[in-house]
Amino acid sequence: MFLDTLNALNQAGSEALQATCGIRVQTREISLVRECRQDFPSLVTLRIKGCALQMVHLGCDKTLTEKLAQVVTGPGQGSGLDVLAGSFLSHLLEKFDDRNPRGAVENLKEVPATLHTRGVRTFQFRLDTGQGLLLLLVEVPSRAELSLAKGSEFMTSMESIYLPTDWHGCQGLEDVDGVNNFLTFMRKTESDIYLETPAGDGTSTVNSGLLIEICQVEDRPALKLITDFLDPGLGIPAPGSPVKASVGIGDRSLEFVMTYLGPAVHELSSDALLPGALFSVPGSVSIGQRRQTFRVPISNTVPVEIEAAGDGVGFSSWSDRKRDSEVISGRLADLSFSGARIIADHPQSSTGLQKDGRVVCRMFFPDSVEPLHVMGVIRRSIVGPTGSDQWQDDIGLEFLVSTNGDRTGLDYIRQFVLEVQRAHLAKRLQVTSP
Repeated sequence: MFLDTLNALNQAGSEALQATCGIRVQTREISLVRECRQDFPSLVTLRIKGCALQMVHLGCDKTLTEKLAQVVTGPGQGSGLDVLAGSFLSHLLEKFDDRNPRGAVENLKEVPATLHTRGVRTFQFRLDTGQGLLLLLVEVPSRAELSLAKGSEFMTSMESIYLPTDWHGCQGLEDVDGVNNFLTFMRKTESDIYLETPAGDGTSTVNSGLLIEICQVEDRPALKLITDFLDPGLGIPAPGSPVKASVGIGDRSLEFVMTYLGPAVHELSSDALLPGALFSVPGSVSIGQRRQTFRVPISNTVPVEIEAAGDGVGFSSWSDRKRDSEVISGRLADLSFSGARIIADHPQSSTGLQKDGRVVCRMFFPDSVEPLHVMGVIRRSIVGPTGSDQWQDDIGLEFLVSTNGDRTGLDYIRQFVLEVQRAHLAKRLQVTSP
């Protein structure tokens, strides 16, 4: 599904240019985009329902915009960018017609615009016609992500087929068959693999990758991942060096070590290559808790507000809101002694949060008169689809203890988590008692 979606985008771009302008794509480049800002000379958003994609950002450079203005003329036809976007959307939906997709062109901006990306399966297409550039920016959901959003049994079915029956209680997968079945599970579910990449200064950055193929390198099996190591500042492993990898499945973290073999590409079409990397097949996989501290799910709605804490080290104004800071509203999904997972509607938080940025979090518990204030660091912020054709931000927050801050909030959270744990334990004892 992942490769089919990328190929559909690639083909729809070429077909739209040919139909609208009568020009062909001469060269094309597909690159992975990490968390950053993407500037577009002009921009239009395509919102889609009923297929794997939910949103595509399309833009043109100045040269192609002028070309469109010359070609697209006549009353009622709209601007050139509008017509190109409509043609692209029509060609794209044809490739998903078995799923009855629907789409609309919206948010047309024929002025420079900036988008903030999350870097989770985010791709940029640069289609060069010789008469200007067509740009596409899109986040491609995986099978695993879509199945979780829809509440389907796909992941459960894949686990029963490819993972041991008692794998949740195992400490790891040690035999060759178990590891190979796990890798097949990863390839079929398109689950994200997180790679710890040494940055050269004693720290490591985290890349996300997708297992796309199990191939042969020098007569040995190797894993080809769709990922990139292009920025020395973000870490590029040396060939032959070990790279730690982890995969999250439910509340379990499956961790393993691979040897980096070198860069690679994956051919999407004869002139379209995806960036990738080759790794050795791991010898074993360890299984443990996904989080260091036990988290409890929040069954009742607990509203949450988040805003940037600023760069000052001694930030202690817990309840004073900065005039220029954006407040992100969401709800509490789960909670632990050391952190929380927060769900916020997208795109309201698309510009407000940065990874590793400090924030002040206000939690509105039903039995508390005043909101609880805690300081934290954004450790994870990804955009994912929901079951209602919408997008939401999944934010992972690690709590901080400030010397100038009020620790009442953290004390309350610890007591709340303990009480929920005791309630769960009491229910188990009642079930298992004679």
